[in-house]
Amino acid sequence: MNVSASQTHKDVTDDRYRDLRRPRKVRFYVNGDRYFKGKKLYITPHRYFNFNDLLNDLTGKLPSNLSLPYGVRQIFTPVSGRRVTEIEDLSDGENYVCAGFEGFKTIKYGKAELEPWSVGM
Repeated sequence: MNVSASQTHKDVTDDRYRDLRRPRKVRFYVNGDRYFKGKKLYITPHRYFNFNDLLNDLTGKLPSNLSLPYGVRQIFTPVSGRRVTEIEDLSDGENYVCAGFEGFKTIKYGKAELEPWSVGM
């Protein structure tokens, strides 16, 4: 079946697909880094055509001094550590953990506060 570009555009702009068009605001943390405050990112279908595009973009957007020498290769949910493999699995307003080839590290992401300094007594 050959679908014309105008038909595809009509399908994407149809109100039934409004939730697919609306950007999802997600925050990404770095695996094992309790002090990284996270990187906010808007996920839209016209920006990321596949999951690898998202992984590559995250690699470029995260600070290079973090412990991801091979870039972002996996994404996990922060509580259960379940691996995310599709862009459609990312939910609006949720947090996720970026990792390289290593396994998921269970810590409280985004919850660590720096202890206030105390100068002598």
